[in-house]
Amino acid sequence: MARTNAWLTIPDPFAAVLVAQAGFASVTLDMQHGLFDDSAASRTLLALAATPARRFVRIAANDPALAGRALDLGADGLIVPLIDSAAEARALAQACRYPPLGARSFGPIQAALRPAAEPEIFAMIETRHALDGAADIARVDGISGLYVGPNDLGLALGLGPGADREEPALLEALDFVLGAARSAGKPAGLYTTSLDYARRAAAMGFDLVTCFTDHLALAQAARAAAMT
Repeated sequence: MARTNAWLTIPDPFAAVLVAQAGFASVTLDMQHGLFDDSAASRTLLALAATPARRFVRIAANDPALAGRALDLGADGLIVPLIDSAAEARALAQACRYPPLGARSFGPIQAALRPAAEPEIFAMIETRHALDGAADIARVDGISGLYVGPNDLGLALGLGPGADREEPALLEALDFVLGAARSAGKPAGLYTTSLDYARRAAAMGFDLVTCFTDHLALAQAARAAAMT
């Protein structure tokens, strides 16, 4: 059964806890395109520690300082954008592990309040280079799995941005990423924006399925209410 993930862009701890308590297996704070800064992420991760949901952060880039900072603030795992090669994946894994396995500096701060096992690190597959190297990326020790960003991958394939894709080229790419992850014995994740497509993704074999995004859900509910 696929794990359900909620995507959070609005930097409010109370709202994040409401979402986490709905029963999602994990929640992801988006520090790349969402509105979280360090301070908001710190407060939200601390609030989420009282919930059973695993706490992921999508950092803004494959940067050792950003990765270490998010983990120190209490993230149970990272989703990292634009990983194009096994070399970039190895650098990411190094940044997320303490010596002798990696090069992460010790200073867990909030992470020490809820000690976790080795963090889950998902490399995002979003470009043609990443597709070409997906199998090698998945095999990197310290990379927990692959995660497809359909908007950027759609752009890379000349299809434009968008989630819940139906284009044959995009569906073929999804199947390719799934195969790469399976060959390494690791999970694959996918961002979706509808429950129907999320169920389809789970049936396809994706193990981590994002099926809720806070600002999209709020806008949809607001429009529905305004029409009454």
